[in-house]
Amino acid sequence: MQTKKSYHEVIRKESFANNDLYDTFLNWISGEFDLYLQDEENDLQVFFPFGKFYIRRINNSKENIKVEINVKSRSLSLCNYIIDKIVTVQNHIKDR
Repeated sequence: MQTKKSYHEVIRKESFANNDLYDTFLNWISGEFDLYLQDEENDLQVFFPFGKFYIRRINNSKENIKVEINVKSRSLSLCNYIIDKIVTVQNHIKDR
């Protein structure tokens, strides 16, 4: 028996030059989505209606930090909206 996914998923790999930029990024993303339930135990996980996203570190270095951004939602347009919002914040922080 084969089942279909009941959600869409978008995954991006990104990097930050150092811990300060990454911490600023997480702080700004948390603020951008402050109306939603958040779990900050392991980097950042945000739950929104019909989906969630998480941002987590995938290496342990203090410089050139690699992260994974994973958005899951029942709606593909909502997935794309969330990832675009996250990338906009990321680009703003990197351009500072």
